[in-house]
Amino acid sequence: MAAAEPLSRTASRPADRRLRLAERPAPAAVRPRATTAPTFADAAYAATLALLLAVGIIGVLLLNTATQTQADRIAAQKQQLATLALKTQLAQVSLDEDGVPSAVAARARALQLRPASRLPVLRLSRAATFAPPRPAKVSARAPAARRARAG
Repeated sequence: MAAAEPLSRTASRPADRRLRLAERPAPAAVRPRATTAPTFADAAYAATLALLLAVGIIGVLLLNTATQTQADRIAAQKQQLATLALKTQLAQVSLDEDGVPSAVAARARALQLRPASRLPVLRLSRAATFAPPRPAKVSARAPAARRARAG
């Protein structure tokens, strides 16, 4: 019978557990926990957290504003650089067009200028010229051109 005893013990365990659960008294009405009024330390802690949160939000907003202001300034400078680059390019094209030898010759003809046949040479040691410059010969049409421009 010694061998049967352990079997009965294991068989009765779930039944014992059910009996123990049934023997427990029904839970009484749930009692509310006793609460205390917040202390000064709790209020100071909450105020400190709120202050830190507010300072953090204001800091992020100020950083965002400064970043946006700097981005706007950079965009304006880029626009100004693009405008200046365009003006420089137009000035360079104008200079290139003015420097073309045929354009220079046409303007010289319009001003009644002629190509120089001889250039004077200046010797610096004596400060004398070998071929002194001579006054230009006035053609017959030069006075008419001056009168047309003046009147």
